[in-house]
Amino acid sequence: MNISVIDPITPAWNHMVRILFKPFAFKKWLALGFCAFLAQCGEQGGNGFNSFPNQSGSSRVDDTKIWIENNVGLFVTILAGGILLFLLISLLIAWISSRGKFMLIDGIVKNRGAIKEPWAEYKAEGNSLFLFSLVLGFALLFVLAIIGGLATLIALPDIQNETFGSGAIAAIVVGGGLLLVYLLGCILLSFFVKVLLVPTMYLKRVGAIEGWKIAWNQLLKGHAWQSILLLLMMFLLAIGAGTVAMFAVCLTCCIAALPYVSSVVLLPISVFFVCYALCYIQQFGSEWNFFKSMCGYCNYDLEGLDEGSTCPECGK
Repeated sequence: MNISVIDPITPAWNHMVRILFKPFAFKKWLALGFCAFLAQCGEQGGNGFNSFPNQSGSSRVDDTKIWIENNVGLFVTILAGGILLFLLISLLIAWISSRGKFMLIDGIVKNRGAIKEPWAEYKAEGNSLFLFSLVLGFALLFVLAIIGGLATLIALPDIQNETFGSGAIAAIVVGGGLLLVYLLGCILLSFFVKVLLVPTMYLKRVGAIEGWKIAWNQLLKGHAWQSILLLLMMFLLAIGAGTVAMFAVCLTCCIAALPYVSSVVLLPISVFFVCYALCYIQQFGSEWNFFKSMCGYCNYDLEGLDEGSTCPECGK
């Protein structure tokens, strides 16, 4: 089986053009942009908060310390409430994003700008992906805590002696090396989930655990090198897409950087990358066909032709 990371580029581009521009429908564009916005919730970094000028210098810090000392119970309550609120909002965003990923794929595959129907239709898959991502996130945090604890344990003698010696150096080397491996593992996991697992769950209508087994055994196992090339190709394409996105942001005086607006303005980029992943997966056989009635190379309607037939328009 010849699996290429170059061949899917052309059909992915053609599918993007067909979905968004043939014909252009503003209402569908807005709906797909909303689905893309939901799918990307929590994945894009927000702008940093600007600090207010410190008008009173150290006196303000002293006043804050005094207030905390006099209101320890209230401070702890506010802090705990803030942390709980942050966690609840983060969970809500992750839950919405999990459902949104299936909504975006559904809109692309079925060439429609629907919100209500796919939101309800892929409830089970979205909830399964959310729970799976939650468990995976806690596992990654646990591993990160182990790396931090190990580095601290190695540097503990120097910390106690308040010196920077061999223990501190060893902690930096060991901790830094493990952290690099950890970050690489996070990148690979994120790539597998977004590019292979989610489309598998969508097409096979299975939960995250079953989808993981199918994607691992049929899409990754025996094709690890092609998957790495796919990751590198998507990274290279993302550089070009990032350049286009920066130009769009500058051209619109940063309006295109606003939430949802960015998803609408940059929708062709989002749709292309989803189509690219789907067209890559389609190379694994007819059972992985997402765009069942369309030739990916010329967009010829293949409805009515036998499965596996050559496209009469382009011969591919």
